[in-house]
Amino acid sequence: MKILCDKCEFVIDRDRRIDGEVVEEYKNIFGTTCPNCHHTIKPFKTPFSDKKRDDKMEILREEMREKLRKNIKGEK
Repeated sequence: MKILCDKCEFVIDRDRRIDGEVVEEYKNIFGTTCPNCHHTIKPFKTPFSDKKRDDKMEILREEMREKLRKNIKGEK
């Protein structure tokens, strides 16, 4: 992931690369400091891992709602 500094517009790329292949992608979860002007870049409001977790919870809720609807219709 490339991060753009708000203050000096310096592009920061902290991905780990081996032989030109991206091995590990850096995610700005906790914030980072620009190496050019030492300005602190704030993290994203919602970390990606939390968003994935929230999406998975919503899918599970929908599945449970469908199961409950089928059970309620079957009892009547």
